[in-house]
Amino acid sequence: MSGRITATLGALLGVVGLVAIAAPGITTPLPAGDGVVVAVGAVLLLGALGQIQRRRTTEPGYAETADAELAVDLPTPGDDLDRRLDRLALTRFNEAERHRLREEVGEVAVATLQRRERCSAEEAERALSEGTWTDDPFAAAFFTGRAPEADATDRVRELLHRESPFKRRAIRAIGEIERLLEGEDG
Repeated sequence: MSGRITATLGALLGVVGLVAIAAPGITTPLPAGDGVVVAVGAVLLLGALGQIQRRRTTEPGYAETADAELAVDLPTPGDDLDRRLDRLALTRFNEAERHRLREEVGEVAVATLQRRERCSAEEAERALSEGTWTDDPFAAAFFTGRAPEADATDRVRELLHRESPFKRRAIRAIGEIERLLEGEDG
């Protein structure tokens, strides 16, 4: 009930204020002394304190929102290859898996070389087996099966690295294939 009275009184005062702005001569008979201003200010202050007190004791209401569209986690290309390379590092001597990985990456490398160099599949396979398809000796060694033709410092560094030489060479070979796919020369 007090809410309706407050709303009605507020609306009435709002109308009087608008009228006072539009036609100041109409509101001149209204008392505007210091006592009236203090009284109106006190009433407004008490009303504000009453609203603050009411808000403190009122339970907050929350709007129910519809469920957002569910996000779908899609696999990142290459995640499976990363997992397989990581598993290889744990077992270190799984030759069958190494052979499968080398064949799969080799198929992509052959197709890439065929497109990039406009050569036959046999020429691309020969370039992989001879290591002439790249200037990176470690990437070339991934397919040749021989020790990389690099200086002794780089070879020792590769052997002392925490990842297996096979994994590092695979990563370097995949990087070189990617570079060829993108058509970069550097």
